[in-house]
Amino acid sequence: MDKELEIQCLASLALGDHKAFKILFLFYFPKVKYFITKLIKSEIEAEDLAQDIFEKIWLLRKDLSAIDSFSSYLYRMAVNSVLNSLKKKKHHKIYLEHLQHNKNNQLTAEEAIYAREIELLILLAVSNMPIQRRKIFEMSRFHGLKNIEIANLKNISKRTVEVHISLALKEIRKIIPSSLSFFF
Repeated sequence: MDKELEIQCLASLALGDHKAFKILFLFYFPKVKYFITKLIKSEIEAEDLAQDIFEKIWLLRKDLSAIDSFSSYLYRMAVNSVLNSLKKKKHHKIYLEHLQHNKNNQLTAEEAIYAREIELLILLAVSNMPIQRRKIFEMSRFHGLKNIEIANLKNISKRTVEVHISLALKEIRKIIPSSLSFFF
């Protein structure tokens, strides 16, 4: 894809143009999937990861027109996606081993309710944050983006991203009773 068409598609995508997204998707999806397949040796998993990347692209579409090189950005997203997938697999394996050793260690109904209440308190804290802080925190924690990716998307420094995330975590800790602070 030539640079001019890419820039035009990104600008249209930022406005929510589905046709521009389709053009970018049809051009880049096979390349992203191929690259991921070479890394993880599973075409099915690579397709899932590539689809997740393009879902993030759609969610972050308003910030993409500021990117200098969309192909480099996709490459970085693909690498991070693979690394995150490998981490999740490792954690999942450790968790399964833990469950096998502790079969009687089930969450009680009370613990499950308590956990849900904590989750709701966190969501409430996030929704009450200043817009910039909330968006940065959501991109980091809910969309799994790295600080440098967020900085590039927002045209701010990595340090500014780190400060916003730190402030967001402080706000969350304030709303959670001190007895629960060990969860964070």
